[in-house]
Amino acid sequence: MDTIGFNQHTSHEYNEELEEIRNLLLNMGGMVEKQLQKSVQSILQTNTKMAKKVIKKDLGVNALEVKIDEECTRIIAKRQPAASDLRLIIAVIKCSTDLERIGDEAEKIAKCGHFLIENNFQGQFYKEFEKLSQVAIQNLHHALNSLARLDFEAALATVKKDDFVDQLFESLNNDIILSMSEVPNQIQSLLRLSWASKALEKVGDHTKNICEYIIYLVKGKDVRHLDIDTLKEEYF
Repeated sequence: MDTIGFNQHTSHEYNEELEEIRNLLLNMGGMVEKQLQKSVQSILQTNTKMAKKVIKKDLGVNALEVKIDEECTRIIAKRQPAASDLRLIIAVIKCSTDLERIGDEAEKIAKCGHFLIENNFQGQFYKEFEKLSQVAIQNLHHALNSLARLDFEAALATVKKDDFVDQLFESLNNDIILSMSEVPNQIQSLLRLSWASKALEKVGDHTKNICEYIIYLVKGKDVRHLDIDTLKEEYF
């Protein structure tokens, strides 16, 4: 398999173009991670102002995705990249798409938080929601670190942690559904909390995608839809 290497071109300008799109992606990742953290905080801290800021700033995430796509398209047209360079561009485009969707999920969480605050929800299940959010945000942080270091081993480890996010979501969502019959006057608020929890579960899915693209970028192997344990044993 072709293992990736950077800064090996005779054209200094080409090297800078490839590094620029990677830096743009990392900046986008940092922006999205902060948005996700603040969206969760807006719920746990009952902070309407923070929720509104998250909703407003999603436009910045969208704009950065467009810029990354434009730069990648320009490089493809100008440089006709091959091998590891082409993998880098493909991975950047795919990762930026998943990051944009994580930004969308952060916006959804903030909107749910705004509703919960406006309706004076008493914070039932917030402890479980906080645990779910901590794991989802931690996984995203590890994925972004793996991307910055091009560390496929760390990316592989983060992929395996997505199951824990799913388990936490299922447990919390089941508890929320059961509670709806006990406090029917809180159904709308409980629904919003369920939607926010589902958004965190989707963040986990997008984080997993990003890690799989990192493995593809570094090792040249498309690991989507493959069993990770078997993959590690057979290929790495």
